[in-house]
Amino acid sequence: ICEAIDQTRGWFYSLMAVGTLVFGHSSYENVVCLGHVVDEQGRKMSKHLGNVMEPMGLMNAHGADAVRWFFAASGSPWGQRRIGPSVLDEIVRKVLLTYWNTVSFLVLYANASSAGSAAGEAWTPESAASAPPPAARPLLDRWLLSELHACVRDVTASLEAFDTAAAGRRLAALIDDLSNWYVRRSRRRFWSGPDDPDGAAAFATLHSALVIVTKLMAPITPFLADSVWGVLRPADEAESVHLSSWPGYDAALIDPSLSVQMALARRLVELGRSARSAAAVRTRQPLSRALVGAAGFGSLPGALRELVADELNV
Repeated sequence: ICEAIDQTRGWFYSLMAVGTLVFGHSSYENVVCLGHVVDEQGRKMSKHLGNVMEPMGLMNAHGADAVRWFFAASGSPWGQRRIGPSVLDEIVRKVLLTYWNTVSFLVLYANASSAGSAAGEAWTPESAASAPPPAARPLLDRWLLSELHACVRDVTASLEAFDTAAAGRRLAALIDDLSNWYVRRSRRRFWSGPDDPDGAAAFATLHSALVIVTKLMAPITPFLADSVWGVLRPADEAESVHLSSWPGYDAALIDPSLSVQMALARRLVELGRSARSAAAVRTRQPLSRALVGAAGFGSLPGALRELVADELNV
């Protein structure tokens, strides 16, 4: 059952009381209680104040999926939430456009791959079958697959518990990881094309990640997800993302220790850039060394140490 918080007595309690008295048990199994929606200043919407926002106007300006994401994933359902153009603009910019641009990146390089291919053929989803198995792929690919399957696990658990806000936060974090870390760190691998084993692994990893992310986003952003699905869809999948099966996760691909190590590496990059900025030393100026005092740095794999050094230009 789902209703607004002002129906606590008139709907939630009344149904429970009547059901218990008449049938000996509650008339519902779960409650999703919705808080009030107010304007950007926190005021209750009213015609007198002139701050009423028409849903269709918001959808025309920002897209129906942005409005859906706001209601489903911008906060706890029972909390009071402020809605307005700036809030929806942020959802579009940080989540939906980031996702869209990551898909566009894959499509761009897949179509351009024919120029560097010996056979003159562009990369397609069916080409993923020739990529190395996940265990044989570079560390960055294994990290992304670990985060991806952990995300499937977490989003599935959140939705089964009717917690769309937690599912949205987890999805938004993965989309940010995809765009601002994996793609940014893998650009040169995509330049090498699918004929190169490293490039083939990058194409296959990014495509499989985007296919699963699209399935996870479908309940919240159905229109955008179905549009993207028409481009990413493997030949053996349903024509619509809404007809495809919900993704399962492979526990064998989830590596918690790798996640911790990558988080440390990213934090060191962040701190290193901050130190450069404080010292007014631009990243383009190479440094002979960097001193790191962090628990766990000694156990980082060589590939992650090289990644930190490359990011900080050491």
